[in-house]
Parts: sequence; C-alpha cells; structure tokens
Amino acid sequence: MRLLLLNALLPLALAAPAGKPIPELSTQQWNSIQSSFSDGLRSLSQWSWGAAEGLVAEIEGIKHQDDDETQKTIWQQLKEDTNSFSRLVKVIEFEGESAKYLDDKDLQITFFAPNNDALTPPKHGHHDHDELIEELSKNPSLDLLSAALESDASLLKDDDDDDDDDEKKKRCKEIFKKIAGKVLQYHGLAKAYTAQELAQNSTVATVLKADDGSYGGLHRRIRIEKSLLPPSLKINFYSRVLVSDKKARNGYFHTLNHPLIPPPSIFEELFLFPDEFSTFTSAVQGVHGRKYIDWHYDHEASKDGDPQFYGTALTTVFAPNNKAFLALPFKLKLYLFSPFGRHALVKVLAYHAVPDTLLLSELLYKEKAKEELWGGSGSDPSFHKEFIVNSALPNATLKVEVDKTQLLPIEGVVKTTIKVNDQLVEVIDVPARNGATHVIGKLLVPPHKHHDDDGNDVSGEDDWENWEDWVPSWADEV
Repeated sequence: MRLLLLNALLPLALAAPAGKPIPELSTQQWNSIQSSFSDGLRSLSQWSWGAAEGLVAEIEGIKHQDDDETQKTIWQQLKEDTNSFSRLVKVIEFEGESAKYLDDKDLQITFFAPNNDALTPPKHGHHDHDELIEELSKNPSLDLLSAALESDASLLKDDDDDDDDDEKKKRCKEIFKKIAGKVLQYHGLAKAYTAQELAQNSTVATVLKADDGSYGGLHRRIRIEKSLLPPSLKINFYSRVLVSDKKARNGYFHTLNHPLIPPPSIFEELFLFPDEFSTFTSAVQGVHGRKYIDWHYDHEASKDGDPQFYGTALTTVFAPNNKAFLALPFKLKLYLFSPFGRHALVKVLAYHAVPDTLLLSELLYKEKAKEELWGGSGSDPSFHKEFIVNSALPNATLKVEVDKTQLLPIEGVVKTTIKVNDQLVEVIDVPARNGATHVIGKLLVPPHKHHDDDGNDVSGEDDWENWEDWVPSWADEV
C-alpha cells in the first residue's frame, strides 16, 4: 500500500505549482537540492526494491499455495472444505462409488457441487423409510438424501456392523445408495469445463447414462443458461453457479446453490407448470395421448427383476403454451375441444411431436438410425443448420433451423436460437427423461390440401384465422 501511495503522490510532488515562477537559487543551493533529490530517489529506489522483493516473495508464496491446492483432486478439496461441503461429502461417502471417480488423478472432469446451504434438510416432520423412498422416487434430490442421512445415522453404518439390522432397512439403504449414485452422476461431466467454456453450450452431456430404456441410451444432459447482466450461469433453469472454476488436479468443480435433479418425463415436466401448459396437457389427456410423451416406472406391471415402463422412450415435443391456444379463434377452440373436433385435435397435437428423435440445438439423434446425425461443438462459436424431421403426423414434416451466433468478440458470449416452420422457439432445449421440449407461442399449422374455386393450391396461404375453410376437411382425410 505504501508503494502504491508513493507512486501516486510522486508526480504531484515533482510538479511545479501552477502560476508560480521557479525561484532564483544560487548554484550551491541547486547542487544541494539535486544532491538531496538524488539521495531521496536512491532511498526510494532501495525501499521500492526491498518492498518489491517482499511483494514478489508474497505473490510467489500465494502462487505456490495455489499450485499446491490445484494438485489436490476434486474429492480432496471437497473433503477439506467442511464449511461448504460437509453434507455433500457425507452423501458421497454413503454412496461409496463417486468418491473414486472424483479422486481419480488420471481424469479431467467437471463436477457441480451443491454447498451446505443447498443441501439444507427440508423443514417437515419425520419420515419413515417407506415414506422417504416414496418421496425420493418422485424427487430424487441430494437434499432429500442429505435429510435422510441427517435424520437416521444408522444409514451411515456398515452393514457388517448392524447385527440387528433387518432386511427392510438393508433394502432401504441399498435403494438410497442407488439413487444417490444416479443423482451424483448427473452432477458430473466427462470433460473439464471452465464456466466460460460451459457458457458456449446450450446443453452438455453428463456422466449419467440412461439405462431404463429411454433417451436412446444416451448420456443425460443438463441445460446451460448464461446471462451477461449480471454475469451468471444457471443449470436446468433453477440452479445457479455461485463459485466457478475451482481448479483441481483432475478438472474443475463449480459450487451450486441448488442440487441438480434428473428431469422427469416430458408430460410430467409440462404438468408441473399449469400456468403455462395446462391447455396442452389437458388436450393430450383428452385424446388419451399421454403415453406418447410420458415415460415412467409401471408399478403394477413390474415384477422383481423385471421392471416395466409406461409410455414413449424417446421423443421431442414443440409444446404450445397457453398463450398459443389463447391466440386461436374462439370457434376453433370450441371445435377442437368438442367431440366433433377430437380427431382434428389428435392430428394437430401429433404434428407437434418428433418421435424416436432427440432434437436439441446442438444435437440431433435418431433412434432408428442409432446415430447422431450431427452435434454442435462448444468450441465452434457460430453455426447455421437446417434440416427436415418427420413429425408424429403421418407424411408431415417439420423444417428446423438452428443458429448459434457469437454476439461479442469474447469467448462464451453466444446466442442460440431454433426456428420450427419459420417460427422462433421461445424456450429451447428443455431436458426431459424421455427427450426434449421446446416451447412455442403459436400452434404449428400442419400441411394439408386446400384449393380455391378455380382449382389453385392455396394451402400455403392458410393459417388458423381461416380454419373453417380447411380444418374440417383436413381432419377427415385418412
């Protein structure tokens, strides 16, 4: 601080006062001043060099300490920071396998670490094991697992030490460990990403691989949302990165304010937000179409060792929000939601789904081909893609355009957009258990045949406003 002050004040001290003449001094006086000034500079130089040596030594010491810290693995750093991660460490130690992965010095990975505040046990009454299992099946979250471990210390004991442990408790512990393992894998990435590198992507594959028959068996993905003002990074809409780029020997970890939860099915996801999607989910249920966008464990059909699932394993949905249905002509809404228009509603809804396909802004995977048709790279600051996909409506396709644009000459400042049939998607890349959702604010007009009185094809001019001219006849087409 002293050196900084001297450097700032020295130019002021040497400057002649404005408007005052330089005094007439004798040669001896000038020699004395110059000598004193030289001595002063010499002293200042010696002090500065000494201070600089100390400063350099201090910096080198800090650097050396930082180097020591970065030689520790992610797991070692998490264990040592008990103020921030003691609850997370307890879950990881209970699960048993993730610690090996986080402590592997030969890997370069990324881990999202919820801090202690993020894993604060929910404020509710005591749950028995059956209730916790039921709650975890609906909400497989690290905070619930943390709460279970906080409330029942016996879960942390080795099975060999629990002579009186009954089979029910052992089974409960086994289920908890499996859930913990899956959820912890969803917090990990197989590559080392800084926050800046993450910000270049819209979605990133996690370590968690879909093994329930859904999602094409691919690695489940998280959604990255970046903001410039204020600078921030959000994961899956609800979890914010508090501290980024904690360097470790085997990669990076980023502190979260909320644990990540593997997403539910497309239907369950939309059903959670009635203010946005109640009309769409009601329409789907009204035509008994839930099975086409849902995927969940079927308790009734499943047997020990033979789990059964209900629904569609992989699909992408362009989901119209309530605003999209509200924009329809009033008579058309009455028609679609009446018994007379039910077959038309079925076809309209089918046109908004892309079956057997995972369509994201940076990935296109088709289950039947068992291959990724293309995948955008986070290292590519911009690209433009156009492609055609088959909708669930027979012989009807969707035109999709994806644009990724670098907004500023700064790494990570990019904008990614999707258009479907020339309509801009309002919310892109919403991850789901059985695919992905993209939110649109206007219903898509499906392809159809419509000729005027002179026999000219005018279907390209049709929209929902002139629906009476073509929707009823189109609905009756086989």
